[in-house]
Amino acid sequence: MDPVALEKAFELYPEVKLVVCAELYGFPGDINKIKEICERHGALLIEDAAEAMGATFHGKQCGSFGDYSAVSYNGNKIITGSSGGCLLTNDLEVANKARKWSTQAREAAAWYQHEEVGFNYRMSNVIAGVIRGQYPHLEEHIAQKKAIYERYKEGLKNLPIRMNPILDDSEPNYWLSALIIDKEYMCQQVRDDSKALYTKEKGKTCPTEILEAISSINAEGRPIWKPMHMQPMYRMHECIGRGGSIRAKTNAYIAGGVKDIGADIFERGCCLPSDNKMTPEEQDRIIEVIRRCFE
Repeated sequence: MDPVALEKAFELYPEVKLVVCAELYGFPGDINKIKEICERHGALLIEDAAEAMGATFHGKQCGSFGDYSAVSYNGNKIITGSSGGCLLTNDLEVANKARKWSTQAREAAAWYQHEEVGFNYRMSNVIAGVIRGQYPHLEEHIAQKKAIYERYKEGLKNLPIRMNPILDDSEPNYWLSALIIDKEYMCQQVRDDSKALYTKEKGKTCPTEILEAISSINAEGRPIWKPMHMQPMYRMHECIGRGGSIRAKTNAYIAGGVKDIGADIFERGCCLPSDNKMTPEEQDRIIEVIRRCFE
């Protein structure tokens, strides 16, 4: 989330009272600035720290900035119970309310008494035990992920790419290493809602070619997460960029040249294999394949 765009969004929609901000790939953004903007406009902040367990910004843990926050224990996260997650809040009343809703909103009666709608969001004791058993290994996992990021950064240096940015006084958990290709080194690439095609050009490449190349050696990468405002169920809704509205009842850039930063990163970026069980030799092979895509 861009704090400048968030300020613009509040100018256009001052009645908004809830903001959800995601910390992608375990690399913190300027969450302090986002929190300050929300407080100034009287809005609550939900911090989506699903991928950022163990990451810090100004020495403070991700997941502790929002009025409410969440982390994920999905099977691909830095510690996992195969599924599930947790809600974080400093408000005991809120915590108790969420706990009640998660257990079908049952009232304190011998029979099944429900005075409001609830959900079955409980985590099993088995999964909770698996997760608690992994917490002592969190720092070890972060160190392994950081080593993977540093090997990519060293192995891909001198290529026209940039790795995940790291803000000053932040320490990511390096959950997922990603790159973005410089614009002038992008070959032609087109995507629809399910497929992608590209035209190979000498000295250039694109995310589709890189992902196909590493897949050929049985390694898995992925495109950058597709922005919410480009998803079919939201693409007819308005999205606010730094200079104003990016999309307004249309699926194209609006007149006035407002830059769609999210769409640009999606177009030029890809996520690299980042499993902490990957050996340095396996990673060197991936790096070699990526470098060949630029030949």
